[in-house]
Amino acid sequence: MIKELLKKQIRKTGMVRSLEIENKNLKSQINNLKVDNDRLIHEINILEIEKQEKSREISEGSDKNFIRGVSTDAGKPEILKYILENVKKNDRILDVGFGSGLYCKMLRAFNYKNIDGIDIYDKNIVEMGLDKIYDHIYIEDILDFDFEYYDLIIFGDVLEHIELDSAKHLLSRIIEEDKCNHIIISIPYEYEQEEVYGNEYEIHLQSDVNEEFMEKHYPYLKLIDSSIIPQRGSIIATYIWKKD
Repeated sequence: MIKELLKKQIRKTGMVRSLEIENKNLKSQINNLKVDNDRLIHEINILEIEKQEKSREISEGSDKNFIRGVSTDAGKPEILKYILENVKKNDRILDVGFGSGLYCKMLRAFNYKNIDGIDIYDKNIVEMGLDKIYDHIYIEDILDFDFEYYDLIIFGDVLEHIELDSAKHLLSRIIEEDKCNHIIISIPYEYEQEEVYGNEYEIHLQSDVNEEFMEKHYPYLKLIDSSIIPQRGSIIATYIWKKD
């Protein structure tokens, strides 16, 4: 009888210790998530300050040729969340149509190591210090760019600048030739745009984009977020493709 009671007590004690360890692990995970969340908020605030400063420069008429593809912050938290959860810090990343380098700045803040950029527009790269934040910069049309492999390819506000058939062929080639594990696409819905400050590459060649359009022409992409663009009222959508 005493032996049985002792065995029960030992089992009970073991369970309590196991639960205590599990509780500590959960608390540690929660604390880590809080730290990551605080850091994300901090980085978003920094990006917002940079955006406001750039808007001030534009409104004051300072060097208009200095502008390179200023992008909205809408949708960025969901994109960063996906990357943090699915892409390792040492994975190779290609930022297509990098503009002012917003995605690279955001990812460098979270210690991502290997980030290349490709853009067809070659102005003000050195002046903006973009050559210092990317490992390699390629001034080339993504439609003609020959590369071996990247773990993640980011098309941030890019597809709308490419004609539909060319964009479909580009994505199909990347997927069919096994050139990446993840694709992230940010694209505005139903948004017309002409050239900006003389940059003809800013023209939107796919301006009738909406959810039905994307389902019809890019059925392999998964919608993970749609956000309202502040002061514009239109929607910017985030799509992903992930290798099985």
